[in-house]
Amino acid sequence: MGTQVLLCFGILAVTAVSGCPIGREFITAFMPNYVPGDGEAKPTLSITAQESVATVAVEVKGLNFKQSAKIEKGATKWITLPPSTEIGQDGVSAKTVLITSDADITVVASHIKPFTGDSSVIFPINQLGRSHVVFTPDGGPMQKIAAIVNGKEANTVDILPYSYLMLNSKKHLQQGVKTTISLAPYEVYLLRSEKTLTGTRIESKLPLAVLSGHECLSIVGTCEHVYEQLVPVEALSDEYLIPAMHFLIGKDTAHVVAAEDDTDVTVFHGPLPQHKKLRAGELLDIEVQLPTIVRSNKKIMVMYTSSNVPFDEFLTNIIPTSGMSKSWTIHSQDDYQNFAVIVSEKQTSLFGLLQWNVFPANSKYSWAIKPIGSQKGPITISGDSLQAVYVYGGKIRHGYSTTGVCNAAPRPPTPPPDPCEAVKCREREQCQKGVCVRIETATCWAVGDPHYKTFDGKRFDFQGTCTYTMSTTTKTEHGLVPFIILAKNNHRGSNKVAYVRTVSVNVYDQTVVASKQKGVVEVNGEITHLPVALAGGKLQVVQRGWNVFITTDFGLEVKYDWNMMLYITVPSTYFRSLGGLCGNYNGDQRDEFSNPKGTVLSAVLDFAKSWKVSDNDLFCRDDCEGKCLSCPAELQEKYTEEKQCGLMVKANGPFANCHKVVDPDIYVDNCVYDVCINKGIRTFLCDNIRSYVDACMAAGVKIDANWRVLSDCPMQCPENSHYEACGTACAASCGDRDAPAKCKQPCVEGCQCNAGFVLSGDKCVPLKECGCTYEGRYYPPTDTFWGDKTCTKKCSCNSQTGQVKCMATKCKASQVCDIQNGVRDCYPLSYGHCQGSGDPHYRTFDGKTFDFQGTCTYYLSKLVDTTDASLVPYEVLVKNENRGMNKAVSFTKTVEIKIYGYTIILSKDNYGKVMVNGLFVNLPFEKEEGRLSVFRSGYFGTVKTDFGMTVRFNWESHVSITLPSTYSNVVGGLCGNWNGNQNDDMAMPDRTITTNPIAFGTSWKARNDPGCTEECQGKKCPKCDAAERNKDIFTKSCSLITDKTGPFKGCHARVNPTQFYEDCVYDMCMYGGHTTALCNSLSAYTAACQTALTVVEKWRSDTFCPAACKANSHYDVCAAGCPQTCSGLAEPTACQGAPCVEGCVCDEGFVLSNGECVAMEQCGCIYEGQYYHLGQIFYPKDQCNHRCICGDQGRVKCDESFSCGPNERCEIRGGVRACQPEGKKSCSVSGSGTYHSYDGNHINVPGNCVYRMVEIIQIEDQKRIPFSVSVQQLSSLGEAVITRKIDIVVAAYKITLIPGLLWEIRVDQIKAVLPLILEDGLVKVYQSGFFIILETSFGLKVTYDTVSMAIVEIPSTYKKAVRGLCGDYNDKTEDDFLLPNGKQALSAEEFVEGWMLVQEEVICQTGCGSRCPQPDKENQTKAENACKILILDKGPFANCHSKVSPTTFYDACAKDVASHPEDKTLVCRHIQTYVAHCQQASVSINIWRNATFCPMTCLTNCHYELCADTCSSTCASLTVSHTCPVCLEGCQCDEGYVFDGGECKPVENCGCLVDGRYYKSGETSILGDCVEVCTCKAGQFSCEPMQCKEDQVCRKKDGISACVYDPCIKKNCREKEDCVEKDSKGVCVPKSYASCRAIGDPHYETFDGSLFSFQGTCSYVLVKTSGKDKTLTPFSIINKNQLALGARGSYMKSAIIKFPGHEIVITHGERNKLIIDGKISPLPVNLDSGNITITQSGITGTLKTDFGLEVTFDWGEFFKVTVPSSYYKNLVGMCGTYNNDRSDDFVTPAGDPVPDVVEWAASWSVPDNDRACWHFPACTEQEKQRYRGPEYCGVLVDKTGPFANCNETVMLAQFPNDCLFYACLTQGSHETHCKALNSYVNSCMLAKTEVSPQWKQITKCP
Repeated sequence: MGTQVLLCFGILAVTAVSGCPIGREFITAFMPNYVPGDGEAKPTLSITAQESVATVAVEVKGLNFKQSAKIEKGATKWITLPPSTEIGQDGVSAKTVLITSDADITVVASHIKPFTGDSSVIFPINQLGRSHVVFTPDGGPMQKIAAIVNGKEANTVDILPYSYLMLNSKKHLQQGVKTTISLAPYEVYLLRSEKTLTGTRIESKLPLAVLSGHECLSIVGTCEHVYEQLVPVEALSDEYLIPAMHFLIGKDTAHVVAAEDDTDVTVFHGPLPQHKKLRAGELLDIEVQLPTIVRSNKKIMVMYTSSNVPFDEFLTNIIPTSGMSKSWTIHSQDDYQNFAVIVSEKQTSLFGLLQWNVFPANSKYSWAIKPIGSQKGPITISGDSLQAVYVYGGKIRHGYSTTGVCNAAPRPPTPPPDPCEAVKCREREQCQKGVCVRIETATCWAVGDPHYKTFDGKRFDFQGTCTYTMSTTTKTEHGLVPFIILAKNNHRGSNKVAYVRTVSVNVYDQTVVASKQKGVVEVNGEITHLPVALAGGKLQVVQRGWNVFITTDFGLEVKYDWNMMLYITVPSTYFRSLGGLCGNYNGDQRDEFSNPKGTVLSAVLDFAKSWKVSDNDLFCRDDCEGKCLSCPAELQEKYTEEKQCGLMVKANGPFANCHKVVDPDIYVDNCVYDVCINKGIRTFLCDNIRSYVDACMAAGVKIDANWRVLSDCPMQCPENSHYEACGTACAASCGDRDAPAKCKQPCVEGCQCNAGFVLSGDKCVPLKECGCTYEGRYYPPTDTFWGDKTCTKKCSCNSQTGQVKCMATKCKASQVCDIQNGVRDCYPLSYGHCQGSGDPHYRTFDGKTFDFQGTCTYYLSKLVDTTDASLVPYEVLVKNENRGMNKAVSFTKTVEIKIYGYTIILSKDNYGKVMVNGLFVNLPFEKEEGRLSVFRSGYFGTVKTDFGMTVRFNWESHVSITLPSTYSNVVGGLCGNWNGNQNDDMAMPDRTITTNPIAFGTSWKARNDPGCTEECQGKKCPKCDAAERNKDIFTKSCSLITDKTGPFKGCHARVNPTQFYEDCVYDMCMYGGHTTALCNSLSAYTAACQTALTVVEKWRSDTFCPAACKANSHYDVCAAGCPQTCSGLAEPTACQGAPCVEGCVCDEGFVLSNGECVAMEQCGCIYEGQYYHLGQIFYPKDQCNHRCICGDQGRVKCDESFSCGPNERCEIRGGVRACQPEGKKSCSVSGSGTYHSYDGNHINVPGNCVYRMVEIIQIEDQKRIPFSVSVQQLSSLGEAVITRKIDIVVAAYKITLIPGLLWEIRVDQIKAVLPLILEDGLVKVYQSGFFIILETSFGLKVTYDTVSMAIVEIPSTYKKAVRGLCGDYNDKTEDDFLLPNGKQALSAEEFVEGWMLVQEEVICQTGCGSRCPQPDKENQTKAENACKILILDKGPFANCHSKVSPTTFYDACAKDVASHPEDKTLVCRHIQTYVAHCQQASVSINIWRNATFCPMTCLTNCHYELCADTCSSTCASLTVSHTCPVCLEGCQCDEGYVFDGGECKPVENCGCLVDGRYYKSGETSILGDCVEVCTCKAGQFSCEPMQCKEDQVCRKKDGISACVYDPCIKKNCREKEDCVEKDSKGVCVPKSYASCRAIGDPHYETFDGSLFSFQGTCSYVLVKTSGKDKTLTPFSIINKNQLALGARGSYMKSAIIKFPGHEIVITHGERNKLIIDGKISPLPVNLDSGNITITQSGITGTLKTDFGLEVTFDWGEFFKVTVPSSYYKNLVGMCGTYNNDRSDDFVTPAGDPVPDVVEWAASWSVPDNDRACWHFPACTEQEKQRYRGPEYCGVLVDKTGPFANCNETVMLAQFPNDCLFYACLTQGSHETHCKALNSYVNSCMLAKTEVSPQWKQITKCP
């Protein structure tokens, strides 16, 4: 029968669990026997029923085989399986054999073929294990084999080879590198290898069976299939008795395999033991000729092989001494010679007489061998002593062996009681020492954006941002500790994806929360530094590398990287007991999406929502707010590349060692998606790769540290730390300094503290700066904390002693003990609110309302009672301003907060910006470790402190303060004293009470600002009485606030609308119903409502108070109060929990970068805790020697040895520390044309033309912003009344200042009313007095008097970087005449002409020649007297002389006035120019105009003022605050009026300011290219789309865009023509012109630019029309060449020009005349009514035609033909084809290309009367060959000759042909030959290439 190897040692090995191998469920497999699939296999199972009848079922699911049998008690049945049960292929198959029974049975499997076979005892499933070590015997050429047989559940198996293996499947297994396989239920995995599998470790998630052996083992001679089922490692033993089964004959070997490292093995053959130390998997072979005993200090496996002479080989297990039993059954094989081998504790009588042999090493044990014949078993062997029994045998070419099957559980000599006997464990537990322990763990994760993987391995993505249960216990069972793990996600950059932001673990009545603050967690709401032990040590929280680990004593582990990677590991104890996003952990992925009730849901979204937990986040969402993002295929491919995420799977990359241990595929998939949807931001790539690094290192695989270089993921470690690729996972901290010594975790990658430093929170500090440990928790030395939960014991840490001192105290009456934001402290019971809004209307903390319009700086609120040292002092100051010159009301302009030593300023002058201690900072801004935070929320800038004060200002008119109740009755200012009594709110600093708001406000004045007042200036303050206020125009608009069905209805109950309504009506009344007042009032009420946490519905629209949002953003009435910012792609910490606010929200994919919405990949950098936008240059130190720039991917590059450039100095200017210009200089033009350069030169430029005043010199590495200023002089020659138009080009804008236009300019030809702001302040243009001023952010300033005077001021940083009529600004006057070509002009006239600009429709006339005015002495004297007022020592301008010298102004005035005495305005305009210079130099000027001298007339509703305010008195100033320059003289609006363009109007008639441009009320404007038509009405700007009709185009005329009829729409022009409108008709005009030239002897250049020389003396077609386009005017030009005297070649003798109606002949040397239609005609000539003109200028004649042909000639050496592009592709001849293609220039009239110039030119010859003409001089072939030789022209092309060096620089081209031509022409004249060579030498010299001086010697040329 089959070798019923009911492996007694196997029984013994697992005796502690379940005794002998008896059970009701078994699994096995049949491995390859010799040659698999040969049809000889008869796999057989021997099944023996034990104590009762058994019904047995045998299945092979992969073969659909099933057979049942009924077996009587004690009987054995043999079941033969199909031959195909034998496994023939490597890898996975479904050939697991499953045996099940309803009663106890034993199973032996036999696999016997003819001449080969073996059998093995099969263990029941309850005796299977998770860890096996393999043994396969060596011998013979066939394969070693092992089979891994899985049971009823999916399993994961790790294979760890002891040595390098090449499997039969060609799969490579690296030594020591883990290979992981997954097996489905009842699958088997076969390994076959030529090399031994011995030592290979097999670890599995769930118990399974492992068989090993040999396809056909050959020890001596033939071979035999052998195999055994391996005993699990946990069931092995440490002592084995090995009998000598073939005493002194054959070859028997015992094989010992160690299961662990450091295994000491002792072998006893006799009295002298042998010792051997083995490592895990190592094999020790022991030759067995005598009985042997093996002992070890650790578990070992022992197997036995034998040559079995005279039969075939066998393999069997050896039974350990602990597995001996008193009763055995052996199964001998039928028709074999069978032998029983018995090892006994004492000699006993078995089978009659036995020959007992004593073990030499221990006489306690004996052994014997007994032949038992050839009958089939079973045979039972029993006795009184403990025994181990084996059976073996064989016949010719057969052999077998097996252990016996024990019939009773072995009884050790002193069996201890089994502590697990009465213990019942859960499904995935096992009992160890009486305690149920897990048999495995499972891990769930949420990583990246986030990608989820459940405990059962199901993967899904979910982007919700609420709080969700990740995992929680769903059953209440004894021994199961309940827990719940929550995760809160957030958006970072995109609203379509989310990341894990906060993790909460609740267990053992403790709640631990980890968020984004590294090094700390919240324990029961309180921030706690790590490490910390809770619940009596059962809950531990520690930091390891990048991660926080939260672990429990029962095996729960939560790992989170404080960023986005969350891993949860649970013990199998919780199998089928969990729920949440991590799944139900039941081993079945199909029901993973189960809700808390157990219902399986189909959609991920529904599943996740069912596990949502309320978290009071009003803005959290469960979906992707629309369509979830996906990564396009092309980007997936890009980010899978090796330089991106693909680096993780690179075969020879830095992670190659980890691939077999941790599969990288899922990490790559997650990485590709995360990087893709985040636009390639490197941080996401690095975080994902780091996640894989963490997993590898946690698995014990070391990673090549070079991965950060290869992936471009540099590691910047904080102060006092450094990077380590493999550092301790248990970093020393102040709370546990010995952590590294106790660490048993694998090393981690990351930053480690330097020597002498330890972790304190997330910082490395010196040991001496460590804090204290109090009641098991660590506190930093600077912390004060409460030592109890009721705030009655205040404690502090002394870092010097490490001791904590506590003192009794308690909270104030206005406070309560509470935990907020993780800190336990005394917190206010309530908060008070004060606000100022509108004009401004103030509401105190106690609710009192009053109006105060003072425009100075006042204390809004400050701490006035400083007796309580626990209260932080603060000051909040406000500065108000009048708007639009309306003195009746004022608005808050600037808010200044002084706190913690910082001065924070928010001002309307700099909308959206915040200044801290004189420097602008980017938001969000945080200092003092969160004690002070500044961030943006909706329209408001918010300043928040750690003690509860919040100040908000919308940079417009609304300011509010929130204070904690601890400040009640200790504050003062315009917000009152907050003592609950409104009646004393107007207490002044001296505590006296007033009822006068003006007196009250004035008493709290902090400082006097220039021009500020407390009361209305001039007239009595205008008032709006009740009757006026009750007008419908005011009340109807404001009633939106009180409308019970309106957008504010939900707020009325919380915030009384009455006062807001009254304030609105008042403001509307004061501003005449202008919309700005209404919108401000509605915005104020909106803010108050949202602060009170009430709902406001949308009230703005595109036509009503439209929101002005910047690019990439949109308006939302209830936007997140804490928007995402580039600073960490998250909301500011201090802002968390803010209510919703109205404001502009970044569009999807964009985030806030200091007030701008930018794409995520355009985010900037964080440096030393502060945010800087992309490209920002900053100086983090006090000086500019440390210069940094924020680059791509958030990387900052710093130059620590930087110094400012020349003409710069480091200083703070305008809130920015930078290298600022040291000074500035001005260039000006005025009067009749006097230009004053930057360097002090002056020239006079009379005439009409356009000149470049100044432009920047373009150079590489240009850091200066380019610009140019041009001036067009407009005058009649000889007249002094000169006007000048100014063009300024900057930042792609062309800005034109036009004479006579005040308050108006042109921007790219479009009319713009002043003031104007472009590019957020890059360019500002405004009216100042009589002048228009343009200013740029980089220091350019242009002042224009709207007539003729212009001043161009530039900073010193432009020194040596400009040119033009203003000079080069290098402090040298002598080189000011620099021309555009870089040369110095020799005269002022040449200099001026060099800077003339050619413009269409501008006819230049320079100079005045003999007509220049020549003043006589009388006029000169009168002029000097008239202008003398400028230089009078006691005149009105005397104060200015020291600042601005009047001399040059006086000289220019005297000169112009004397030259033009008839112009009575000249004196006034020259004085006005000087006054402007003085006022800009901040000099106060006395009144100089009067009714008779230079009187000034102003328009209606305005008057003249010497210091006019045209800046803050405009309609635009109602909306935008302007930083006004020094005042200049001009017209000023009367009281109650403001400038609306150049007119003074009441405020209610003001227009709209949109995107920096002002539009007048009632006007319609067409924007862009006629795509929008907009209308402004009383501040309300509305637009509608528009489109021109099909026959219209958008044109600009007089600065206004309009759709006009386009006559060119239906006009078809030629290829190179454009259509233009002329006299309302479309006319085709050429786009360009092209010229062909013939020069000298003659050298030609074609229309397309080909160059050639040709000296033929016949007549040739130079150019003619091809006739292709019949609509073109035909013409032809034929030139006749003639041989010149001497050796110069030929020249153009004549040219005949023919076109319809005329033939014109030009003859060489016949100057000033032509032959026209056969008649000689002198020049000039007009033909066809002027359509044809021929003129002469100097030596040049020009023929012009009305069809565009132009011929220029000099009757000698020069002839040029110019044609319009209308003739493109319509010309032929020696001038080429004119098609922009040189390759076809040399074609014959037939169109054939000819490479030889002579042959080609001959094809264009035409007959003439010269019979002696030739195309090439007469020369025989012999002569040509000679002249081409080395004696003549060949020397030019000789590669070793004197010209060879030049051939590489100057192409020979025509030179050899010219040389040949002259040689033939002069019959080889040596003189001519030398001239030809000299011509080439000259060309070489021009190319700066040396020619060997020996050329003259070689050629014998002089």
